[in-house]
Amino acid sequence: MNEEITSGEDRLGVLLMGHPYKAWWTGSLLDIHRARELAPGQSATTLQVGAAVYAAIDWMIKNPAAGLLVPDELPWEEIYNVAEKYWAPIWSGPVDWDPLKTRNDLFLPWIEREYDTTDPWQFTNFLA
Repeated sequence: MNEEITSGEDRLGVLLMGHPYKAWWTGSLLDIHRARELAPGQSATTLQVGAAVYAAIDWMIKNPAAGLLVPDELPWEEIYNVAEKYWAPIWSGPVDWDPLKTRNDLFLPWIEREYDTTDPWQFTNFLA
């Protein structure tokens, strides 16, 4: 099913914005070759998602009396330690991005938008 992918990586993570670093990205940079070493026939995407599910199920088996929990109630470090080996390499660092820096409004002049150039982190500067 995934053999048509011959190169590349999947970047799965989180982008935190609006602080002195401008933006900070952290996440998995798993490439297709590493993914196939770990799980033949799979893509980086399926391995990244599957690793999180696997880690949560592993925790549930080890903690059968914990009851029903939402993700925020789970011990993130314990689950991360199981999933991380499937997500590596993990990268975390500042990125030079804000919502106005590389803006390319494809629908102008049909839609007029006003941007707050004094503070790029205002909601009006994001396309939603």
